[in-house]
Amino acid sequence: MKPYYLLSLILLLLTIGSKTFSQEEQNGKGQQLKLTADLVSSFVWRGSLSTKNPIPSFQPTMSWTHKAIEIGVWGSTGLTDDYKEIDPYLSFSINNIKLTVTDYNWDFEKANYFNFKNSETRHRIEGSITYSGSEKFPISLSLSTFFYGCDKKAEVSTRQAFSTYVELGYSYGITNFFFGFTPWKSLYNNYGTTTFDASASQKNFSIVNIGSTVTKEFKINDKLVLPIKGSLIVNPSASYSRKDFVHLVVSVTF
Repeated sequence: MKPYYLLSLILLLLTIGSKTFSQEEQNGKGQQLKLTADLVSSFVWRGSLSTKNPIPSFQPTMSWTHKAIEIGVWGSTGLTDDYKEIDPYLSFSINNIKLTVTDYNWDFEKANYFNFKNSETRHRIEGSITYSGSEKFPISLSLSTFFYGCDKKAEVSTRQAFSTYVELGYSYGITNFFFGFTPWKSLYNNYGTTTFDASASQKNFSIVNIGSTVTKEFKINDKLVLPIKGSLIVNPSASYSRKDFVHLVVSVTF
């Protein structure tokens, strides 16, 4: 399947799912259409600030699930600048394991959205596998790799860098601890340039995302409960960008 078919397939199935949702729910076939949204104090992704400056962002998700399959679109919009991101995804779950393909899009001003030519596109296609753990074994592990699109090696701009992010998590009560790293030169350590001194040696393995998240649910009424999260995030390898070294992020889910 060509990468640009992913968005078309997701939008089509979301449309079908939204039209048949009420009927299928009544028939007990396990389909579910969901719309959620987060309001975050700043958009930090895998240890790095996604926007030019720390600004509040609105992040909605629309998804359709049927048994082990989930199809959705996640987005983010800066409230005080023109940053926009739209990421369609497709996932398949087996017990505590989830396989996901995501089409990341955040460079809209630099290229045509519908240009999927590998040497020109600003899309980044990623495959990931996640183990979510269990109540008795609250350890999670995820591995994510870009395999197509705008993720090229710094020294050879036509070759895929296969930027990879690995995260280990541990949950204890309302707190989740996380430890994320990239095993080689990649998007997450600025493709090896982890210093302001261009003549300095480049770095391969980099710890890019460590910290913890605390989640507290606030009950508004019998039908409305708002989860509020606070995250302290440290990126030890962010010497190439001083603004990325430490973050305190608060988010509310609707």
